[in-house]
Amino acid sequence: MIPNELIQLIEKQPGDIHRTDKRSVTEALTALNISLDSELSEFFLNYTITFFRSNSSDEELCDIAAPSNEIEVCTNFIHEVWELPEIFICLTSVQSEGCYLYDKNSGEVLDFSLANRDDFLAGKQQLQWSGFFEFLTWYLS
Repeated sequence: MIPNELIQLIEKQPGDIHRTDKRSVTEALTALNISLDSELSEFFLNYTITFFRSNSSDEELCDIAAPSNEIEVCTNFIHEVWELPEIFICLTSVQSEGCYLYDKNSGEVLDFSLANRDDFLAGKQQLQWSGFFEFLTWYLS
């Protein structure tokens, strides 16, 4: 269940943030092999990312479904070009040679920098957020 504190932060975001087309989200989640019981799934089944504003980050979060499939495109890029493991889903664009990664096995969110790729692959990356709701609360605060 999405925490009330997070709901309040989400509801302050601009645009039409309430998801109406849940079918496209379910299809996108299935294509990315993300559990429908995850925090990420719960968020995207209820909300769409329009232009979320963050005081904590310059990275812009992407939406998972129609009218754009940015998360899928960026995720394919990090797997094919940066050769990151398939367990990671890219939550942002990759234009700054870095991104936020969602670990679909654990639900953790990591702050990835291409400059530190070798350390990341060696397991030296420190956990940033233990779950998607924790990450999104930080991002929107």
